[in-house]
Amino acid sequence: MFTSKQTQSCGFGNRHCKHSGSGGRPDNAVGFTCEGTFALRKKNRFLEELDPDLAEQGVTAEEWQEVRETLTEAWGAIFKKQFRDAIQELNEKMFAPKNCVAIYAEYGKGQAAMTIYTKEVFDSFPE
Repeated sequence: MFTSKQTQSCGFGNRHCKHSGSGGRPDNAVGFTCEGTFALRKKNRFLEELDPDLAEQGVTAEEWQEVRETLTEAWGAIFKKQFRDAIQELNEKMFAPKNCVAIYAEYGKGQAAMTIYTKEVFDSFPE
């Protein structure tokens, strides 16, 4: 059975999701968005609404829409480098100033997602 790991440096396998097979926001996260079920159409991805916990950290609805658009543009069905780079840019531009850390997450059979933690929670994870 696959498990979803939470560490600062995990690089392979299912990670940073509530459920290994179906994704979802971990209980200790403040935000989450994912590509959904495996299909090759970009327009049906990253549809989650702004989480109230993330809004409490200072992310606005307009910023969240920008996040969703950025991830949709960067998403690739097989290659994830551009998607990961987009998450890093969002960290620098938006999440770090709000004391949050966005991280690449993965579930199912390679479906991509982004999970956002407060810096305090992220720093509590083992390396």
